[in-house]
Amino acid sequence: MVRRMATVREIAELAGVSKSTVSLVLNNKAGVSDELRAAVLRAVAELQRRQSADMPLEEGEGRVRGLSLMVLHPPVLRSSQVFSEVLQGIEAAAEQFGAQLRLAANAPDAGDQHIAHLYLADAQLRPDGVIVFGARQHEPLLDKITALELPCVVLGREAGKYPVSGIGRDEARHAAALTQHLLDLGHRAIGFVGGETHYDYTHNRLKGYRDALTAAGIAPREAWVQLGAGDAATQRLLASAPELTALLFVNDSYAAEGLRVLSAAGVRIPDELSVASFDDSDIARLHEPPLTSIAYERFREGQWAVKLLIEQLRTPSLVRAHLLFDARLVVRASTAPPRLS
Repeated sequence: MVRRMATVREIAELAGVSKSTVSLVLNNKAGVSDELRAAVLRAVAELQRRQSADMPLEEGEGRVRGLSLMVLHPPVLRSSQVFSEVLQGIEAAAEQFGAQLRLAANAPDAGDQHIAHLYLADAQLRPDGVIVFGARQHEPLLDKITALELPCVVLGREAGKYPVSGIGRDEARHAAALTQHLLDLGHRAIGFVGGETHYDYTHNRLKGYRDALTAAGIAPREAWVQLGAGDAATQRLLASAPELTALLFVNDSYAAEGLRVLSAAGVRIPDELSVASFDDSDIARLHEPPLTSIAYERFREGQWAVKLLIEQLRTPSLVRAHLLFDARLVVRASTAPPRLS
């Protein structure tokens, strides 16, 4: 039997409120009195208690009775496909182990009444373990999780900054490999486009790009690197670095923004400019021409995040562990040797 999260209807019926009130409380929205908010949270806790009491222990299936896992995800998802594939892996493993999942947005500036904070602050609501999906450099909720000594696995970010387990990638090496692909084609003026500085992957991919150019004896001009939104960054590159023959986008979501700018400017890919990216999402596969990209095993990363968390809960002597997933370079028609001038 897989333990499921209580539905909005069940919570509303037990609390004696409307479903819209429950939705407002669970999403930490205004417009609900303190009395009604408390009634909803009591109903959530009671339904969880009932489910825990009814959940049998199934032998031989690797299941853990009454296990509750919280998944903290970024409040703004630039790529719903990336999140969806990771979440599918998390859900598949949670079902395998009979664990209940709770999803909550990880908003760094959220107040103490945000649902994620309430889950951690209330002992009755507190999960057995937490998966943090996202790659911000500073995570206030991670500080709270580690202070509570809750088993935790971070996914899609560097784990070494916190005393927690992690599912990681060698982002710098993957970025160096993608840059080397462009170098091997003969490109010597390669731009790096997009990304926000508060995300680990931006810094790590930028490092790999710079390392590969340095190893090739190329000193990138300052104008070759433009961070921020993909469209604005691409516009700045076109204006300040016309010598570029190839662009490396920080990921497919930023590439989608930048490609619209290139199309509007009449830039032909790859005849005038080779383009490569990260994530290998549908954006890369369906673009014309399809984009050369770094492909990650997002579903398996999600699965292993749950497996690693379960092992920590089962094995008290397992303090933490880090797993590193490889990636593969998928070469497509968006990259070609530079056109001779």
